Amino acid sequence: MYTNNLNWHKWLEHGDQYLKSGTAKAGSKIKFGADIRYNLLSMALEAYIMAIADFHNSLPENHTYTDLIYALESVMSMDQSLKQRILKHESIQSICSVDKYTRSSPSEEVLVDLHAAICELSELAHQVCVEAVF
Repeated sequence: MYTNNLNWHKWLEHGDQYLKSGTAKAGSKIKFGADIRYNLLSMALEAYIMAIADFHNSLPENHTYTDLIYALESVMSMDQSLKQRILKHESIQSICSVDKYTRSSPSEEVLVDLHAAICELSELAHQVCVEAVF
């Protein structure tokens, strides 16, 4: 599993930064619009899964939600409810395909659900990477 030449700790740090940036602070004005917050949450998702995958010396083939989840499941089991909560939001922005390029703006309800799912993933990434090392 863990070796000194892996970058999981950087991915974990980036995930924390993206999640914090994409989180609306309670009682304060929302800093970013829905599209940017969706993208920040998506980057947090990517970073947390990359941390876990890198910790296990494995990398995803691509960086779509589906491919990231597949990479995660190749190194550990994942709660199927969490998996479905994440994957249902993938179609909001499908920008990796030239043929099926789509973008839409997420609702606040979608952002709240995705944020909660990414928070669960954050806890999992910290547990798998940090707590396993120390």
